[in-house]
Amino acid sequence: MAENPDRAPLSGELAQRVVDLIAPTISHNVNVMDEHGTIIACLDPERRGTLHRGAQRVIAEGRPVLITAPEPGTSDRPGANEPLFIGGELRGVVGITGDPREVAPLARVVALTVQLLIAQEDEQDAATRRHTEARDLIAALSSGTASAESARARLAAAGLAPPWSLALWTSGEPRPDAAAAPPPLADTAVARFNTDCGHRSAVLHGALWLVGSGAAPDLPMPADVRHTATEPTDDVGALLAHAEEARALCRYAGLIPTLGSTEPWSRDIAVAVAHLPRRSLEHLAGRASALSEAQRRTLLAVASTTSMQAAADSVYVHRNTLLQRVERIRAATGADIRRADHLAGLQMALYAREALCVSHTA
Repeated sequence: MAENPDRAPLSGELAQRVVDLIAPTISHNVNVMDEHGTIIACLDPERRGTLHRGAQRVIAEGRPVLITAPEPGTSDRPGANEPLFIGGELRGVVGITGDPREVAPLARVVALTVQLLIAQEDEQDAATRRHTEARDLIAALSSGTASAESARARLAAAGLAPPWSLALWTSGEPRPDAAAAPPPLADTAVARFNTDCGHRSAVLHGALWLVGSGAAPDLPMPADVRHTATEPTDDVGALLAHAEEARALCRYAGLIPTLGSTEPWSRDIAVAVAHLPRRSLEHLAGRASALSEAQRRTLLAVASTTSMQAAADSVYVHRNTLLQRVERIRAATGADIRRADHLAGLQMALYAREALCVSHTA
């Protein structure tokens, strides 16, 4: 039988658990042999590690073998031996000690039971490996130390071809320290995405991450869940930058917009604010404390449009009303948001306030 070098050998620990469970129930000794015919599990500890000639015949011939008269000089005993097929491959042998004709039907049932248990264990191991590989990939991309060459190699090894995109979701409610918390059913989403050949997912830095080929898919999530996603890119350097930015945003989940938000959001400003020291954030947030909700919306409208008229239209007020609000903002903060530098400074102050999860005044 040709060996598969990528396949893990039959687990002796799992086989022994099965033997300990089944043997007392059927009142017969149960042996499990690996693909070489070596006994890896049985009730008699002295037989573990010895060769089973009957099992070697099963492996060579690919069929059940009954032993009525064991060969002299071997540890074989009378009984029935059944092949273990896992995933269509002969992985080992199950033997039941006793009158061969009596235990042969029992051996077939036990072999099917062992096959099922081992297949389940293999699937769990495969899922664990997929999750570990996905987590390692995302951790490397977001580490800030990965080179473009190593990142490209990791993505290729995961089967992810360009263009690549990156997305993350967090709970709508940040942790007490303002950091991200995983969204509902994050583990379920990870399990789903890691069976998809085009995506890899993990919960890391308090967020549900997804990296994949093409655009990131939508997830059915509550409207208050926070979410950000990048456009697909062929540039692995850009992907690395996006991953590092996402890790920074996870420090202050309030910087990430909610799924149901219609307000303008600047990723560049959010990332810049996320990298500021805590004391700088607190100082900036204080600058925005004097702004009312209407003034805050006015500021964001001016920042996201190309003219005062367009800004007025976006908040459904007359242009003169908008200009009056602009003057009130200047009186309250000393910043004239018609000036680009003043506008940028107050925008950062608003984002700092969101980062620290400070409620806005009415």
